[in-house]
Amino acid sequence: MTTAEQQQGSGGRDPAEETVLVGEIAAPHGVRGELRMNPLMDDPRALAALPAVRLRFADGREEKRRVTAVRLHKRQALLTIAGVADMAAAETLRGAGVHIRRDQLPALPADTYYEADLVGLRVVTQSGSDLGAIERVHFYPQANDVYETPLAMIPGVADEIVIAVDVPGGRMTVRDIPGLRKDE
Repeated sequence: MTTAEQQQGSGGRDPAEETVLVGEIAAPHGVRGELRMNPLMDDPRALAALPAVRLRFADGREEKRRVTAVRLHKRQALLTIAGVADMAAAETLRGAGVHIRRDQLPALPADTYYEADLVGLRVVTQSGSDLGAIERVHFYPQANDVYETPLAMIPGVADEIVIAVDVPGGRMTVRDIPGLRKDE
């Protein structure tokens, strides 16, 4: 039901600079500097058309880099980044999050959402029971995403479990199904 990403929030910055996580660098691929990325977007090849992406590291560093080519390999994207010509240079980027500006995200089909649109939504059952706000979206290739709140793990199955998503209203409505709550 979703295409993944993580909203970083504007934190007082210009909303046009709000960024979204669209992938994570897993490791170098080969000896020529190519990088394996776990994509959190439907078509990571779109990254090559952008002027730059932002790489964010666990230590807080951020670098702007140009993705010059993207090819798909199994369930990963193989990125070529300007200035990264060998395995040693690629190794320095391992673990970085790949971010783009929100306004650079491709449009989505109806009833499909980016993770940043879902994280923070209040989840309420049909009968009005509050399951808390979505804290995390777990992504499973070739399966449904799972939305985690403090009280529940909710499979992202449209109509069968998820009845309505109201992003502007900050709410997701789900069916009353035994076993959704973590404490049941």
